Amino acid sequence: MEIEFKITEDDYVSAMKLYSKRTSLLTGIYSAIVIVLCLIIVIGTPDLRSSAIGGLLGGSIVIILIHFVITPLFARRHYQKYKAIQEPMFVQLMDDGVEFSNADGGGLVRWNKILKWRQNDEYVLLYLMPRLYHIIPKTVKNLGFDFESLTKKLESTVGKES
Repeated sequence: MEIEFKITEDDYVSAMKLYSKRTSLLTGIYSAIVIVLCLIIVIGTPDLRSSAIGGLLGGSIVIILIHFVITPLFARRHYQKYKAIQEPMFVQLMDDGVEFSNADGGGLVRWNKILKWRQNDEYVLLYLMPRLYHIIPKTVKNLGFDFESLTKKLESTVGKES
């Protein structure tokens, strides 16, 4: 069944936050850096302690700014320039993949062409390339889209979400 939906500016910003969610590898790297800096604060010389405190504070501020200010700001600007995403879109679950279309055309994204996928409570992102993805808002579930079948098929053909 073909389902019509529209991506709003807030949807686009939220999907971009999901896209930029840290992976477990990056979280591990950040954790290791924090542990090293904390050790330097505890056992380092006064000069090293000052540098480590500055590194912790500066790094934390940068991460917070990127997540809560810069990413949403750029996402809103991209959405306003990206006219095609502002139009109604259609999605349909098929045996060979997921079909997306709009007034200008469409296409089938075959299961074996999906690189990876990610989801949260609001969206599913289907990655065709590391930085190219389709957004499916979970609100289309209320219109009859079968998310359970989608996630089962993604797990069996693409693998676990990343």
